[in-house]
Amino acid sequence: MIITLASSKGGVGKSTTCAALAGAYAKSGHRVHVIDLDGNRCVSRWLADDATRPANLTVSAPDPQILTEHLQETARHYAPDLILIDIAGSYEQALTIAIARAHLTIIPASTSEAEIFEAARVARHIQTIFAAFGKIPLYRVLVTRVAPLVTHAQAHGFNEISRLKLPMLKSIVAQRAAYLEIGLSGLTPHFADRARPTTAKAVAELEALRKEIDALLTSTYGEQPPAELNPEVELAS
Repeated sequence: MIITLASSKGGVGKSTTCAALAGAYAKSGHRVHVIDLDGNRCVSRWLADDATRPANLTVSAPDPQILTEHLQETARHYAPDLILIDIAGSYEQALTIAIARAHLTIIPASTSEAEIFEAARVARHIQTIFAAFGKIPLYRVLVTRVAPLVTHAQAHGFNEISRLKLPMLKSIVAQRAAYLEIGLSGLTPHFADRARPTTAKAVAELEALRKEIDALLTSTYGEQPPAELNPEVELAS
């Protein structure tokens, strides 16, 4: 199974969500591999320490130009249950390939006008890619950096996402210290001190997100998803 986290804009919480979600799946017993294609290499830096990273969570940071070959090598070498791809916040060939190969593309965005605008652009890009193969894409907007107290601006942002008819996950990723600390400690919330309120709340959010994703993938593909969705993507990119 491949999940791509995509945005044409940096700073939307893409890498944070990728690392946190990888930890959630690893804690549930899945073999997880993260492919870090972000130019900042955030996830591969945060999860670089073998002493703190769980044994069933692996990370690589290949050249984006060889993503197709790297996906094949990853499947052979690691045999993961789940591959998470963190894409750079820009439009490039790797973005197209990562979206075309993904069983689900998650578009992280806050409720700001700029990030909703960019989320809509990415959604149109996804639709264009899959239309070239006569297929229907599976993608969802994930609202990130949600303030603990709902504001009028935040509520308007949710309404705008609905008005644009962007399919949205019910789960959210709030603005919590537990997520910010991943880069400092190398510990995703599921492997941090869960006695702390910020960590416990993050774990609850991530579990809700993981279960929602699993239900969505199962309802779309069944128990055995196809190995490759659009293997001819290089010809169209």
